[in-house]
Amino acid sequence: MRDTAEIVLGLLPPDVQYGDIRVVRRTHEQVLVELDGPGEVNYDDSLGLGLRVLIDGRWGFAATHRLDPQGLDAVVAQAVGQARAAGGGGHVVLGAPVTTRNTWSSPMDVDPFTVPLSTKLDLLSATVKEASTAGPLVQQIEASMDFYRDEKVFANTEGALIEQTLTESGGGLMVNAGDGNDVQRRSFPQGVPRQIRGQRGDFATAGFEHVLSLGLVENAARVASEAVELLSAPQCPDEITTLVAGSNQLAMVLHECAGHPMEADRALGTEASLAGGTYATPERRGNFRWGTPIVSAYADATIPGGLGSFKYDDEGTPAQRTQLVQDGIFRGYMSSREYAGALGLESTGQARADGWQRLPLVRMTNICLEPGESSLAEMIDGTKRGILVDINRGFSIDDQRMNFRFQTEIGWEIRDGKVGRMLKNCTYQSDTPTFWGSLDALGGPDEWRLHGVPSCNKGEPLQVAHVGHGTVPGRFRNVQVGR
Repeated sequence: MRDTAEIVLGLLPPDVQYGDIRVVRRTHEQVLVELDGPGEVNYDDSLGLGLRVLIDGRWGFAATHRLDPQGLDAVVAQAVGQARAAGGGGHVVLGAPVTTRNTWSSPMDVDPFTVPLSTKLDLLSATVKEASTAGPLVQQIEASMDFYRDEKVFANTEGALIEQTLTESGGGLMVNAGDGNDVQRRSFPQGVPRQIRGQRGDFATAGFEHVLSLGLVENAARVASEAVELLSAPQCPDEITTLVAGSNQLAMVLHECAGHPMEADRALGTEASLAGGTYATPERRGNFRWGTPIVSAYADATIPGGLGSFKYDDEGTPAQRTQLVQDGIFRGYMSSREYAGALGLESTGQARADGWQRLPLVRMTNICLEPGESSLAEMIDGTKRGILVDINRGFSIDDQRMNFRFQTEIGWEIRDGKVGRMLKNCTYQSDTPTFWGSLDALGGPDEWRLHGVPSCNKGEPLQVAHVGHGTVPGRFRNVQVGR
């Protein structure tokens, strides 16, 4: 792979102002067990390269799985041809040169690709068996594990040569219960933002030890029983009340309210025709009141084990922490070299591509809340009337990332500082600055949890990124729920 990268750089013509190449081998193993069904195993392994070139201020990009001399000649010709055909006259500022030469692998205790398949199937089968004890109203059970490995070589015309290996592991459980009139879902350890097969649960840049730490078998019966109980639970009330959100639920709210809108390419309009724009426009940086003074948020790709963690991004920029919101004020963007240059800034190292055949885009890494000084127990104790919600089930949000509506899998009444009966179909709606402006309490450091989500969508053609969210429970006053 390293030799291939160096060969391609040597084939670039003299009019290339800048060029970079990524040679990537991606391995993905999925193991899935369902109710009354045999185990299923899917295994993908791909190897290829992506080449970007900049000529007279215009980009060209090409990718190929052919790594023979004819294939390398063809990919260079295609990328160079695209850039020249664009007509020149562009203006791209990349900032300081990237010249790093290094090798790095993400840490792990147990390589998931060496764990016997029988061990994985046995664990998932035991999980399904435990969940099935909740009774005949359980209609669907899905327990799965996914493992990823990206072996990447990055090289550019500025002298960088980086070899990097990332290993990611995760697993989870989904249970659907139905009684002929209603269907309710419970997921563990967390939900997913859309109906996809597998890739559920919680993920980390780690080995098989992360899956073992989730407690899938130990929690399966409880999760399934809650799905059944939800069938007869009362509906979430339609009222303006106090909302207490668990850290898992706030992970998705943070993803949509801070993660996507604070990606610099979106702020500069490059997603307008597909995904829309953002409230976080450049003139608002440093003066837009995003939330109450107790809330701060940041992106950090250096957190050990985070699903959005790495050593270098796909432009060779080192992983780093970027402040997005400070004391309630919108402060900064996640960026790549090009989009940081367009804003007069230095790259924050968030250029990532979904495999060798895609261009690097600005992608969120680990988007986190700084913990507060309260606790979930204290928030509930200090609430006379409200609801407690957790585990995201679905959402909608406008194309400026302002007005939104979230639905959760489960909720509970809060009455006079006590958690009461279970509620189903809990929803809440607001807009970003109003919602975060109603925040009056955040959980402390002991309740901070890092959640890994392997299904963040962006771009056309679609790219799926793996991201993390470090969050705590939070309490929000005067929120419309249940409408």
